Amino acid sequence: MKSGYTVIRINFNEILYIEGLDDYIKIHFVGEKKPVLSLMSLKSMLEKLPERRFMRVHRSFIVSLNNVRSVRNKYIFLDTGKIPVGDTYQEAVSAWLSSF
Repeated sequence: MKSGYTVIRINFNEILYIEGLDDYIKIHFVGEKKPVLSLMSLKSMLEKLPERRFMRVHRSFIVSLNNVRSVRNKYIFLDTGKIPVGDTYQEAVSAWLSSF
């Protein structure tokens, strides 16, 4: 992945969630690691991620399913905070939860 003029290798296991910011994405990592900003759309990033490990839950967020701690009242809780679940993605999140 390119970030500025630097190419960075990112391990899927290190991704906590990805935030869409217009034409950019901000990748947040597990632990204290600083987020990475890259010129890419959220949609194109989702196409590069393994479908079974990541899910788009809002027009501005993709979460790593391995790092979801709980889901309550249209929010997904991670170790570092909560991510809103958009109305459009509510059905997909419910289907994922029912697979347990």
